[in-house]
Formats: sequence, structure tokens, C-alpha cells
Amino acid sequence: MIELMVALVLFSFVTVGMLTSAVTMLRGFREQEATISTETSTRSSIDFLADALRQASPGIQLSSNITHVSTCAIGAFSVLNNQATPLGSTADELTMVFASGAVVTSLRTTYTKGDATITVANATDLTAGDTVLITNFDTGHLVKIDSIAGTTLKLASACGALPNHSPYASGTLVVRAVRATFRVRTQDGIPVLMMDPDAEGTLVEEPIAENIESMEIALGIDANNDGVLTEVGAVANDDEWILNRTGEIVPALFTNLRAVRITLIARSPRQFQGVNSFILPAIEDRAANGATDNFRRRILSTTVEVRNLGGSP
Repeated sequence: MIELMVALVLFSFVTVGMLTSAVTMLRGFREQEATISTETSTRSSIDFLADALRQASPGIQLSSNITHVSTCAIGAFSVLNNQATPLGSTADELTMVFASGAVVTSLRTTYTKGDATITVANATDLTAGDTVLITNFDTGHLVKIDSIAGTTLKLASACGALPNHSPYASGTLVVRAVRATFRVRTQDGIPVLMMDPDAEGTLVEEPIAENIESMEIALGIDANNDGVLTEVGAVANDDEWILNRTGEIVPALFTNLRAVRITLIARSPRQFQGVNSFILPAIEDRAANGATDNFRRRILSTTVEVRNLGGSP
């Protein structure tokens, strides 16, 4: 009996040890799974943004020369710096016009302000609801397609404040494009990177990736036209990068914009066990969040040369 009791006690110790190890391994597996999920979500988001940036302002070097016919919005590229988010922190907002899906055709009729229809060479890859950019490589107008009949596109009405412009002749380039705004919002308490597919329009924002807490933008402007972007970042305005230090402002015009650096901060889908020890870190010109929590974070950054705006070869 005594030997049996001793054996049971020893067996209990072994069982407790095995269960403890199993729980620890399971917890580690779940934490690793959450970390991988966070990083995957962030990578896919930053790849999407980078692809859009590479196609920003298609065919037009001066960003301000693009006008949206339906909303009268002007410009192919803009940044709102350190906008408040529902999370109590801040993030940048990025709006840009970019080519979508490599769909290109040309006009077969002229187009000017107020025209209800245009005819194009090929409308096969276009659908109702698409937006196309009509551009002569100097100026461009975004028009929304209401319906399509053969190669004739019926256009949405123009905004009342749309200024007159020179007619676009037959043969002018027509590119399917999007004017979209990217920002951080929350859904059911979860931070989400959102895309408004028509920026100032009426369409509903679409989620791109969950658990993206912040998006920070830095602008590389080749001020001396030497083909190189210098970065110091010790104090405001000490280099050729803008918004990488507190106190810098977004330029009114993006002349010589060579590159854009996007940084995304993603947090784990759930809090880790233990003492609060993590913070939303300082990135570019945004200070760190002083409050601690149990969300682990991943930071991914990419720099994209914006070739269409003329600052990059």
C-alpha cells in the first residue's frame, strides 16, 4: 500500500509536469500563430499600398493637374498628417489617384466639360461604376461610368463647380483609375486599415486589413535635384524627407516628389498574458503612446519611388 501511494504521488508529479509543459507549448503556439497572422496581414496591406503608389498619377507629372469630374476634387496625391483615430492615437491619411488593373484604351470622340457620353476604342474591360482618367499627359480628368453600350460610355453628371477645360481630342489616352483614401478606423473595437474607393464620393469604406493601428507617411522630395534623397532626421527640416520629424508640414505642391515611405504598425489579434509591457511606438513624426498594454506589435516599412510624378527617373 505504501509503495502504491508513493507511486501515485510520483505519477502525479510527472502528470503535472507534462500538463504544464503542454499548456506552455500550446500558449506559445497560439502566440506565434497570432504573431504570424499579424505580420501576414501587414505585409499584404503594405504590398497593396506600394503597388498603388507605383501607379499614382498615371501619365501626369504635376499632381494638381488631375480633376475629378463628379466631385470636383483636385490632385492625384495628398497626405493628411496625424489625424485622430477612434483608438485615441493618431495616424496619417493618404489619398491618391492610381491606375487600376492595367486597363488602357483611347477616345474616339472629343470630350469636354458636361459631355454626357464618350466613345472609346475598346470598352471590353470596363464596367458600369468604373472610373477612367482621360489624360493628354499634361492634364487629366476622372470621369465615372454610369453605363456602357458597345464602346459608348455614359458618364455621371459633372459637379457644378467644374471649371471649363480644353477639349480632349480623339486619340487621347483613357486609363481605368481609382481615386481612393486610405485611413485607420475601428470596427467592433478592432483597428482596421480602410480604403474609401471613391475618396470624396458616396461609396462605403472597405476594410483592407484588421489590427492595423497606425499608418505613417514620409515624403522624399529631391529639393536640390541631385537624384539622391538625404536623411538626417535629428530636427525638423534638416533633410530631404518631410514628416519624418515633428514640426514638419505637408507641402502644398508635390514638386520633385521622388519617393514615399509607408510604415504600418500592426498589433496582435488578442492580448498576451502577463504584465502590461507593450506600447504603440514612435514612428516618423508621431510620438509613442505612453499607455502600456498586452498587444504585441509588428512594424513594417517600405519606400516606393513615385515615377509618374517626375521626381524619380
